[in-house]
Amino acid sequence: MKARQIIIIAVAAVILLGAKLLSDKLAEPKEKAPRKTTSSVTTVFTETVKNNAVPVKIESTGLLEAVNRMELFSEVQGLMLADNGRFKAGNTFSKGQVLINVRADEQRASVTAQRSAFQRTISAVLPDLKLDYTDEFNTWQAYLQNFNASNTLPDLPEVSSEKLKLFLTGRNIYSEYFAVKNAEILLSKYRILAPYNGVLVQAAADPGTVIRPGQPLGVFIQPGTYELEVSVNATAINALKTGQAVTLYVEGNADKKWTGKISRVNSSIDPESQMSQVFVRVTSKELKDGMFLQAEIQGKAIDNAFELPRAVLLNDNRVYIVKDDVLMMHDIQAMHFSEKTVIVKGLEDGMQVITKMPPSAFSGMQVEIYQEK
Repeated sequence: MKARQIIIIAVAAVILLGAKLLSDKLAEPKEKAPRKTTSSVTTVFTETVKNNAVPVKIESTGLLEAVNRMELFSEVQGLMLADNGRFKAGNTFSKGQVLINVRADEQRASVTAQRSAFQRTISAVLPDLKLDYTDEFNTWQAYLQNFNASNTLPDLPEVSSEKLKLFLTGRNIYSEYFAVKNAEILLSKYRILAPYNGVLVQAAADPGTVIRPGQPLGVFIQPGTYELEVSVNATAINALKTGQAVTLYVEGNADKKWTGKISRVNSSIDPESQMSQVFVRVTSKELKDGMFLQAEIQGKAIDNAFELPRAVLLNDNRVYIVKDDVLMMHDIQAMHFSEKTVIVKGLEDGMQVITKMPPSAFSGMQVEIYQEK
């Protein structure tokens, strides 16, 4: 064999051996790098407890209504007479002016007839009075002389004698008198007069239509003096008293404020909402009936207490505190709730209490208190 062939065979063998070794090396599994173990610690926001006297601020929204407010209803039936367009919402009336006038011709004629009949009854007893009750005769004669069937029936003369009372009762004087007075009361209901200077804010009837007993006709108010009804949590009722000042403003516009006073407090608590009614009286020409106002009441401070966000409460009687970097539940007593905060008792000075609830929080959770850098 020639030297050239030997060299070629040797080189080929070396190449094959190297390829085999390289293939075996690549086929060996690589060692996996050990995983790094990390522990997850949640960062929480806390506040150091320092108990002191926390002022109670009560905020609530209510509807403003005029103190003098009259719902108009019909007690009789008849045609509502024309009034030149006066019975319209927004029109003002002075005290004693006619608000509603219902046609009462038949009732008026009936009352006049009853008065005339009563006049005849008195005329019939005068002769007996002249004979048996001489001292009383002149009084009753003067009453009859001043009698006018077209006018309201005057009060009967006073009678001190029991014997005369029995005599007049037997002659139906009293029964007929009160029958006429009752008819006059019914006649007066055909006209509704303004009880005070005010404005008609609702009109539910039109002149020319027939109105019926019990039909609502409108609403008449006296503007200027109003009352605001607000709901207050039962825990805050004891901090309020009649005559206490209240700040009022339109929600979203706290620049313009009015000062009212608590006129009364309802001692009854709603069993479902655990709220009570507080009524605030305010006087202003700028306010209007039907406005929604925000009421802000400064109540009596709660001693040895601490204020927290409501969102961190658990069942209204527990909060989370941090002790040795671990979350722990702690019992508290909620003293007063506002819209966003709660005043509590039961926390000790120096405790680290959670102010923002961490996600998936549980008792025993490892945490780290956030430190602002």
